[in-house]
Amino acid sequence: MLNPLNQKLLTILKLKGIGPVTLQKILNISGFAEASLDDLAALNSPLSKAISVQNAWSNAQRAVDHDISIAEKTNTRILSILDEEYPILLKETPDKPFFLYVQGQFSQDPLKSVAIIGTREPTDHGAIMAERITSYMSSINWSVVSGLAIGCDGLAHQSALNNQGHTIAVLAHGLHTIAPKQHIKLAEQILSSGGALISEYGFGVDPHPSHFIKRDRIQAGLSKGVVMIQSDSDGGSLHAARAAISYSRVLAIPLPTEKDLKNSEKKIQANKILCAGLPDEKVRLLDCPEDELKHLFIIRNKEDYQTLALKLLGN
Repeated sequence: MLNPLNQKLLTILKLKGIGPVTLQKILNISGFAEASLDDLAALNSPLSKAISVQNAWSNAQRAVDHDISIAEKTNTRILSILDEEYPILLKETPDKPFFLYVQGQFSQDPLKSVAIIGTREPTDHGAIMAERITSYMSSINWSVVSGLAIGCDGLAHQSALNNQGHTIAVLAHGLHTIAPKQHIKLAEQILSSGGALISEYGFGVDPHPSHFIKRDRIQAGLSKGVVMIQSDSDGGSLHAARAAISYSRVLAIPLPTEKDLKNSEKKIQANKILCAGLPDEKVRLLDCPEDELKHLFIIRNKEDYQTLALKLLGN
């Protein structure tokens, strides 16, 4: 059950035209908790405009009541950035979601979390790397964050489970459904093993292409760093990679094999640039200042796994 303050905040967020930035400004209004809706609207023009629409507030209240009702039936917690349980690493990011819908449990050591992501169509070597790196990180009690997608994401989650590790799936839709459908069982295993499913989207919000981009920043935000197993030069995994760099967190890239390079595999083109490209090529790919390239870490062999873990801890 939401406390009255969070319920008030979530209702405001449900209004059309109100996003996390505006909501934070409203929260910063002196006496917010006790202030009436009209008093708040008098001090915030977007809120004033939003509630001027007929039935806007009552519709927002019904939407919140709907979320609360389903949350209670599905053992879902609705957390705001004001809650102690809200993930500490994510809270430090500038574009964090104001609310999270959470099923299951976060790691007992939230500062030891790493995102392991990548293409939906890894090469044979990519699949091996996803499993090996996840296995190692799980063996030293790191929580593995990924996106439940086909390919590298699913391999990372499954490898964490196989090694009795903790794993979190960040979804690009409400927790009323699982996409892709073939990972319903995997999602159930994550929960039954003590892991978590999380989303910034309320119940009833279905997957949309733009949601996956936003989802990727949460994966990076929950983690000390991102391991991008494989990606082509315009792959979706680069959204999480860029987010990690923008947060000044580690971005680890496995070195492509000679076989994959010889075969000109499309799914390693981003790895090729980030491992061996010129600085300006890396900057263009990651859309970052050249100075931020210092957060890149190249995984060349198994011996680098331990070095990566130490770099993540020190970051």
